[in-house]
Amino acid sequence: MATLGPASSAWALHETLLEVLRRLNQAEGRDLDVPGLEYAELERAMRLFWAALAGEVELDFALRLLVENGLVGQQDAPAYSWERRRLVGERFRITTLGKSYLVRQIEESDRIR
Repeated sequence: MATLGPASSAWALHETLLEVLRRLNQAEGRDLDVPGLEYAELERAMRLFWAALAGEVELDFALRLLVENGLVGQQDAPAYSWERRRLVGERFRITTLGKSYLVRQIEESDRIR
């Protein structure tokens, strides 16, 4: 696989960050009994996106970047989810700052991707 140039790499990272925010925002809208998505759930939800992007950006890196910048929150306390029928551990949630950034990006692009 050919490596991406700097502009393409930046685009791939930006698109990955937006896709993570979109998926976490969708999860917030589902009103789960234990809010947020675990890493494996997020990875599964983004499967089609990864296929299109050919995995240029690691999910670990994208999540770490979003958490460090306050766009995504991380919860470590385990909780039992009746909807999932299991104990859920570390999970991620979009923050208010993350939602405002996502809305701003959608408005700037004038479309939902």
